[in-house]
Amino acid sequence: MSLVIVETLVDYPLTPEQLTATDLQVLACLDERQAAWRYSLLSSDRHRMLCIFEAPDAESVREAYRKGGGGFKQIWAAELILPDGRQPQRDPGILKIFEGTFPGGFTEAEWDEANRHVLPCYAEHGVEWVQSYVSSDRTRVVCELNSPDAEIIRTTHRKFDIPCDRVWSATVITPQE
Repeated sequence: MSLVIVETLVDYPLTPEQLTATDLQVLACLDERQAAWRYSLLSSDRHRMLCIFEAPDAESVREAYRKGGGGFKQIWAAELILPDGRQPQRDPGILKIFEGTFPGGFTEAEWDEANRHVLPCYAEHGVEWVQSYVSSDRTRVVCELNSPDAEIIRTTHRKFDIPCDRVWSATVITPQE
């Protein structure tokens, strides 16, 4: 199974707590394709959401969304990257999402070099890296961070000339057990 990220960006507030007929249809189509929803990250303004799935591949999720009538901005396969050592837990009060696009992609060595600079700077300012998702072509990165302030993240990325598309506060939505 692969990890697949679905990006949604809309002009109206998203209300994932109240499933619509379209949501139910998309979920049924995902189930038909053996895709399982792990969790979602919803922006505080409710206009952006990232949904993380386990699925056979990104195309299965794309087909399910199209067949079910669900909207999306982008769907991509991802690799989960965790910090070495202790796995930090998300802090719901200060969870921030960093998104970056790297048009030419990046190598593992470039990732390691960036982290060699960024992580100590984060730590100095009370930012804790929880986990990241990197696209299979290594052109997209989504990082979950515990941070008292989004501007600390933006400033750190500017300081080291690392692309930063956006940083936003997030709420985690998980499947009802």
